[in-house]
Amino acid sequence: MTLPSDPGKLTVMYRPSSLATVDGRVLGKQNVRLLRIYLSATTFLYAYGVTFTLFPVRTDLAYGNPIGGIVAIALGVSALAYLAVRPDRPMPATLAAAAATPIVMAFHMTLAAEYVCLIAPMFLAMYLRAFHPPRQALLLIGPLTVACVVAVVIAPAPHVGVITILIIVIAIVGAAESFGLLMRAMFTAACTDPLTGLLNRAGWEIGTGDLLARARAESAPVTVIAVDIDGLKALNDSYGHQAGDRRITEYADSWRRTAPRRAVVARMGGDEFAFCIACEPHGVVEEFLRTIRLDTPGVSVGVATDATALASVVELYAQADAALYLSRGLPLRDDSQSARD
Repeated sequence: MTLPSDPGKLTVMYRPSSLATVDGRVLGKQNVRLLRIYLSATTFLYAYGVTFTLFPVRTDLAYGNPIGGIVAIALGVSALAYLAVRPDRPMPATLAAAAATPIVMAFHMTLAAEYVCLIAPMFLAMYLRAFHPPRQALLLIGPLTVACVVAVVIAPAPHVGVITILIIVIAIVGAAESFGLLMRAMFTAACTDPLTGLLNRAGWEIGTGDLLARARAESAPVTVIAVDIDGLKALNDSYGHQAGDRRITEYADSWRRTAPRRAVVARMGGDEFAFCIACEPHGVVEEFLRTIRLDTPGVSVGVATDATALASVVELYAQADAALYLSRGLPLRDDSQSARD
């Protein structure tokens, strides 16, 4: 779950999920909120279109068959009702949103109406690319694009064959890739420590939330390791901050290489690093601790583990930090006392 400096490695093992934080809900709420906005807007527009089809202002214009719009309205209302009950599982509502627009397009009688309706799947594709893992986004955007193409082909509206199909494919896929990749790049940058390429504190919260959800699903223990690089201030004072930065990056690279596959590795600030390991055998954790002490000497280490389903990464990190101070023979400072002082 670390973010390495090589972006090509992000999709392999160190990519944080954009859908979870420490409580697994913060960015997830934004995901559902945007889906609700999309469903509300498109359902309103479908209702508007059906109304003017059934009660046309001008009788000399062909407005189209209202059946597709009526089905889309039913899908939109059902999806919104579902999200009100199960906001933690938005996938059925997402599938309903993806099905609605192609159904409407299949009944259009003019090519202009098809192009206007194309705006909806473009926005949906951008949302899918930005808020879903790459593979899942591909599995959703691909069928969405195919469904829109099939809808236009079978619709009574006249079309220009291959040109129309190319426009639809390029519009949907292009919108998804351009906007979606930009959003994911911004998200990655916001979660990455620029010096080491590891997660920063924001990335730690997101990554550990994702990992904690997996651990609870598998009833697996969760271990948090706090590590401080000792003597970093003295190194900076004696040899300059570049020497300190080299020590930090060398140790970070070592920990990235040796960390268990299901581990979140983050630089919490300065000389402070944290590791969250779950869904791994106890021996794997012990071996990693030995590797830290052998390969990166001059560090202080604190460890905390919780094997219950109520494990809290925040509490485990506090316990590991306290254990780190005790390993130095120092009592943990009282934040409330320091605030009063």
